[in-house]
Amino acid sequence: MNRIIALAHITFLSGLRRNAVWGLCLFALLLEVCGVLFMDFFGRGLGRVICDFQFSIMWLAGMLFILFYAVQALAWDDEHRSIDSILARPITRAEYVLGSMLGQSFLLLCFEVLLAGLALGEILWIKPSIDEMYFPVFSLSHFLLTWLGLQMILLVHLAIVLFISSAIRGAFPVMLLTLAYSLICSGLPVIRESLRQAADVGTQGLGQLLQFMSMLFPDFSTLDFKNSILNTQSFELMDILLPFGLHSMYMVIILAFACLVYQRKDIV
Repeated sequence: MNRIIALAHITFLSGLRRNAVWGLCLFALLLEVCGVLFMDFFGRGLGRVICDFQFSIMWLAGMLFILFYAVQALAWDDEHRSIDSILARPITRAEYVLGSMLGQSFLLLCFEVLLAGLALGEILWIKPSIDEMYFPVFSLSHFLLTWLGLQMILLVHLAIVLFISSAIRGAFPVMLLTLAYSLICSGLPVIRESLRQAADVGTQGLGQLLQFMSMLFPDFSTLDFKNSILNTQSFELMDILLPFGLHSMYMVIILAFACLVYQRKDIV
């Protein structure tokens, strides 16, 4: 565990030295601030628009971080032989995977905490300044729950990047496959719902295939709680624990497979 934490610390500090990370952070912060400029363009749905806009920026910034920093950092280790220097020390390949995941996860979460703090500050500043009919209710606990759900989605994507990077060399192929994975995860629930409404006999086989694919491509919509921010209705405990638990298990399995692939991978 000490070796994993030490490697995570090195990965975190390496990320802080990258100008691309700070540039992305500044870009995301500016986008969030610019959201205030569009307040006058919306009417009764102003509260929902503001919350959706802020979380959309956080999701976009997180995905850009994963696709254009995490992927590049792993490719840098592979292409510039940094991984050889790391594995030359008393550290296993599994510890390298877990240390990289922990370090980049912590860097991503620090980045997202900064964005969430600005978003929350904007919402709390905007709400008293507009009429109650345009922004009736704001639930801080549901805001935090939505943020946690978003972070779980991003962490699963980060685990997928590590898994794909363990099997494929090159930043561009990894980025394309990660993007394809994200699009499939987003599209499968829509297709399943369309088939369920159609309810044709000929589509039963396709529906079973899609149900099987959901084991490989999880439904991230179960972690989307944005619609609850503007109401005070409480959730059942299982409605929260079940999606977080399932996606946590999925992430652990993906990391375990990444460790297995790295054990058999020819680094040289």
